[in-house]
Amino acid sequence: MIGRRTDQQFNNNEDQLMSADTSMEETRDRQLDVAVEVGDGWTRRLTITIPPGRVGRARAAERKRLGKRVRIKGFRRGKIPVDVLEQRYGDFLDEHVRSVLVEEAYREAVDETELRPAGAAQITNVQYAPGERLTFQAEFEIMPSVTLDRVGGFKVEREIAPVTDEEVQQVLDGIRSEHAAWNTVERSPVDGERVSVAIEPLPDPDSKPTGEARPYQFVLGSGQALENVEEAIKQLAPGEAGSFSVAFSTEGEAEGGEETRRLHIQLDSVEEQMLPELDDALAAAAGDFENVAALEETIRTDLARHHEEEAEGRVRGKLMEALIAANAFAVPQALIDRYLDEVIQAPEGADPEKVREARQELAPLSEARIKEQLILDHLAEREGFQASDAEVREEIERLAESRGVSTAELRRRLAREGSLEAVGRNLAVEKVFEYLKGESGVE
Repeated sequence: MIGRRTDQQFNNNEDQLMSADTSMEETRDRQLDVAVEVGDGWTRRLTITIPPGRVGRARAAERKRLGKRVRIKGFRRGKIPVDVLEQRYGDFLDEHVRSVLVEEAYREAVDETELRPAGAAQITNVQYAPGERLTFQAEFEIMPSVTLDRVGGFKVEREIAPVTDEEVQQVLDGIRSEHAAWNTVERSPVDGERVSVAIEPLPDPDSKPTGEARPYQFVLGSGQALENVEEAIKQLAPGEAGSFSVAFSTEGEAEGGEETRRLHIQLDSVEEQMLPELDDALAAAAGDFENVAALEETIRTDLARHHEEEAEGRVRGKLMEALIAANAFAVPQALIDRYLDEVIQAPEGADPEKVREARQELAPLSEARIKEQLILDHLAEREGFQASDAEVREEIERLAESRGVSTAELRRRLAREGSLEAVGRNLAVEKVFEYLKGESGVE
């Protein structure tokens, strides 16, 4: 009895050792061989090798899945011989397994090396054959490491523009315009008057209107319509129609190019604006103000706050310019390209040369904006300027009150728009700028 128990224990131990050896072998067979090469600037090149055992297992697993899906005449699904599958689908298996393994191994290699790609990798030199190891190279730019040797001692002036009577009058004129009445007149329109028209493009000078004109309503001289179209409308009286040759600017290789189009225009009505008197009644209608003096006082206060916000924006801009000048570092081209992709969303069929020129023109500004964000993120992390949950909650409550919605509704809206995290980041940025202003003399 004792001897049999010992033999059984020996067999169990032997099985465990063999299982452990197999597990270790499979682990070694799954491990990648990753070599990192440092290129120019932030460029890194990874040479990644996937061991043959892992390649073989991936291909066998994919072949097994394929055998359960496909139908081949003369064989039951799931019972198709390996040689038949290889003959029929060998090339497909090679391409699919190569693609899957390259993507999978690239992600693992990035995690293993703890690199942070700034953009998509360029995959090259893929060497693969069934049953052998798979080797490829991945080249990409990494996120830059920011080191700030100087963050203060900059002299920055805060210049707050005074509120002028002209600014106040412009706001008052706008309020009068918002509360104006529109009276119909029976004459040709002039600038400042509202017109209702129906416009139909004509394919050629001899074409007649089809009655499929589109209606428009706008104020002449407000920039809502082309100047040439407005001049044509001014030649009509209410109820009249006419066909006009109108010059339109064109986008092409030649600067200032124009083409002439034929338009049929029907003027339906003309309305002149009747501005109300600037009196206490208007002040009450504009916001329940007691009188015009109270309205003007509020306008001046709002304009003063706006000027202060503008001055604060200029101070922050000057601080960032000084920081960038004092702490030189390069920005990966991948980040600039991604920024430009978001800023310049060229429509389908856009002139590639003009798009290229626009990207070239905006590249320096894009680089500066990216540097600003990198510096702000670096300082927020370095100095621990993170927003607490309580601060984020208070900020959302403040924003909700200012927008006239409930806190729950605003939170749902921010979550839906993917902007919830931005609230905390904006609070962190505010802390960074307070720190920067404290490190420099702001006069």
